[in-house]
Amino acid sequence: MNHKTPGQSNDRGSPEPARFSRRTFLTAVGVTSIGALAGCLGGSDSTANFGAGDDAERFRNAAASSLDTATLYKAPNCSCCLEYTKYLETATDSSVEVVEASDLAKTKEKYNVPRDVESCHTMDIGDYYVEGHVPLEAIGKLAEEKPDIAGIALPGMPRGSPGMPGEKAEEFVIYAASADGSYREFMQL
Repeated sequence: MNHKTPGQSNDRGSPEPARFSRRTFLTAVGVTSIGALAGCLGGSDSTANFGAGDDAERFRNAAASSLDTATLYKAPNCSCCLEYTKYLETATDSSVEVVEASDLAKTKEKYNVPRDVESCHTMDIGDYYVEGHVPLEAIGKLAEEKPDIAGIALPGMPRGSPGMPGEKAEEFVIYAASADGSYREFMQL
């Protein structure tokens, strides 16, 4: 029997691919999953003010009125979405309905959320959708200005955003998305 170690050349001169045991593979997947989940755990400061200059308080108040009919769609195992809901409810004294969507991709498709700006949850606030961990100041600006768009989005799950643990590392760029799926910058916080 001819045994070769990973990286050794075969008879054709090509290196043999590395082989991993099932245990090594499952351990790597487990560690990666725990690391990804840790990003959703740990809570966040539900009273955080993300700024918007002199307009911050006005925008936060406008956001409160737009959350009266809010429904947040999330994956069943996502805890940061619940932290985001807690942030919204605590800051505005409103109640957000939470729906566990078995197929969140269908929800995003229904609202025509552009793939480039997707996050872990989608919230319907009546005339608009709010994608991701968007600060109240941006929701308030949306409610106050009533632009001709489909919704706003904060892509991904940025550290320090509402519902996410950690310190804010950079400006949050919130995007305005049109019904046709195009998007542009809406504001930075």
